[in-house]
Amino acid sequence: MNAFLRATFCFLLPVFLLTACTKDEYSNADAYNDVERSIVQQDSLIQKYISNHNLTMEHDFSGLYFNIEDPGDSTRANLNSVVTINYTRANLNDSLLDASFGDTDFDGRALKDHIVGWQLGLQKIGRGGKIFMIIPSRLAFGNVPVGNIIPANTILVCNVELIDFK
Repeated sequence: MNAFLRATFCFLLPVFLLTACTKDEYSNADAYNDVERSIVQQDSLIQKYISNHNLTMEHDFSGLYFNIEDPGDSTRANLNSVVTINYTRANLNDSLLDASFGDTDFDGRALKDHIVGWQLGLQKIGRGGKIFMIIPSRLAFGNVPVGNIIPANTILVCNVELIDFK
């Protein structure tokens, strides 16, 4: 074998071996399909909840369903803002999971450190505004339970009032 063919062979063999299909690639595809199936199933459950409760909701690109009950003033919080809110969180069975029972700023936590659903929703209203959100689990706590309060993969139904932010 001449030097050129040997070099080509030595280069292409590892490339071929590294790009060959393996069982792991199929299991990753299965995992992707499971996630996609979960997204579709949760969206169906949310739409059924909306229909059963005769709600009028908007749906944004992220999968967040929301209804702005009061837009508040024209100033908007950003991800670095420390928000003071009053909220309730329930599940699709309308069972209350937790609530602020008054105003809270979560010990000075910035909006970027809250669940993605709240990050998206609270930037849609101003100071004094109120928003009702239905948040799929992927925009909430995902497959991670929150103590004994919020089970894994829970769709959240939230009423949030944006009291203030700094």
